Order: sequence, then C-alpha cells, then structure tokens
Amino acid sequence: PKSAPPKKHREKRFAIPLVYWGATVSPTVWAWLVGLAGAATVATAGIIRASSDSHSCANNRGWCRSSCFSHEYIDYYNSAVCGRYRCCRPNN
Repeated sequence: PKSAPPKKHREKRFAIPLVYWGATVSPTVWAWLVGLAGAATVATAGIIRASSDSHSCANNRGWCRSSCFSHEYIDYYNSAVCGRYRCCRPNN
C-alpha cells in the first residue's frame, strides 16, 4: 500500500496593522500582538514594549495619557498604541 506524503505544517500568519509598525506600544497591546502574530513577527515589525501605558505616540509627536490637557486633542488613529490611554497631541 502507498503511504500519503507527509503534510507540511503551516504556521498561521496574521498581518500587523501599519499603525503598530516601528511603534512603542503599551504592555497590553504588545501582549495582544504577540498572541495574534507571534513574537518573531512583532520583533520583525520593530514593535517595542513600553514599561507602562504612558509613553510617546504618533511618531514622537504626542504622549499617551489618561486625559489630555486643555491645549491638546485626542489623536484617535494613533491611540491604538496607547492601551487604555489616549494619544494626546498639541493643538496647532
């Protein structure tokens, strides 16, 4: 009897949204990305885990805070890297 050729095991790969590429993200977002795509993919994308949710965002043009100051606005697009915080950027 003939035996079937061995099946190749394929690892599932998920695309990481571009907003996270090269970004510093909160610990909760980092854990979610590692669970979604794997540690090697996260490392290849240049994603760095911050020690807390309070860190820079929007390519160093904003800061993750629980509430923004009166002279700042919430950048909803870049808030994805802030975990439970919001990306606050200065009004121009």
